Amino acid sequence: MPESDSASYKNSSTAAKEIDALNDFRPHPLCLGGWLQTISVKWMKPQLDLESRADAVAVSIPDDHTPPDEMSGFYFPATDNKADKPLVTIFHGMGGHALSRYMRSAGERLNANGYDVLLWNHRGAGRSASKCARFHHPGLTADVCHLTEYLKEERPEWTRNGLACIAFSLGANLLLKYLAESGSNSNFDAAVSVSAPLDMKITSQNLQTGSNRVFDQYLLHKQCDELLRSSAELTDDERATLSSVSSVWELDDQFTGPRFGYEGAKDYYAENSAIDSLQQIRTPTLLLHAKDDPVVVPEVFEGIAWDDNESLHPMLCESGGHTGFLSHDRSRWHETAAIAFLDSTL
Repeated sequence: MPESDSASYKNSSTAAKEIDALNDFRPHPLCLGGWLQTISVKWMKPQLDLESRADAVAVSIPDDHTPPDEMSGFYFPATDNKADKPLVTIFHGMGGHALSRYMRSAGERLNANGYDVLLWNHRGAGRSASKCARFHHPGLTADVCHLTEYLKEERPEWTRNGLACIAFSLGANLLLKYLAESGSNSNFDAAVSVSAPLDMKITSQNLQTGSNRVFDQYLLHKQCDELLRSSAELTDDERATLSSVSSVWELDDQFTGPRFGYEGAKDYYAENSAIDSLQQIRTPTLLLHAKDDPVVVPEVFEGIAWDDNESLHPMLCESGGHTGFLSHDRSRWHETAAIAFLDSTL
């Protein structure tokens, strides 16, 4: 891997030999530190949108419930350098949706590098909200199975060159859980995780400390707005709970955990965090994380025996925040890294 101009931002990676032409991350000089990097996603101005792309295809996939929920997404074919490259699905994080700025930005970069993309709404998010009575959580891998099987069986023209995935934050936990549970039978040929909260208990606790409480409240309100949608199947007591919880931990302890059959937040986090199942992954997977991520503490990332699984390729940067990675040249370094990894792996 080429040397960067700043050795202080040197990455540590077992995947370095496989990622050609990837320079170390150097943050933008006006965006130093984890918090600025994290909020820099608000400065994104991607050009990719439904209005400007007549070739975009809205996708709606009913699940197997009665009556069915309908999950949705948007397919954007590659705009340049068309080649025999796989379709890349992109999963959003907590409070996001398929057309969030960081989702469209990643899709735009992938399109320009020859990749078709599918920007995906998790159950109840974005345009899935009005057609989903049930709920999503970051361990609900059945939805990933349903999506990938649909794409393979019903959209073979899209997946004829394979299928890959890039996922952000809690969406990355979902991706990693799916990869672990499916093992060698995964429907993805390669995957990229960006700022995954590998241990959700530690992450939720961290959100309740210091200035992180601001982000905790932001995520809480975004998630409660999604859960309280008019189409949701909620009892009066559940609606009251969602209106009264004061932190992400309380949300998961009093609503999410019990709703999915867990005793509370600790039980829910223990069963659904990806950290304990990473060694089961058999799909080539790049995991990007920053030491100054204010949401996900680096100690969790650093404490994993990465060398025990040759399918896992961790890259821990000195800076980047939580899904930020705004580079000195104003590009998004995680997008560059993901494309380099997919190109070299596939």
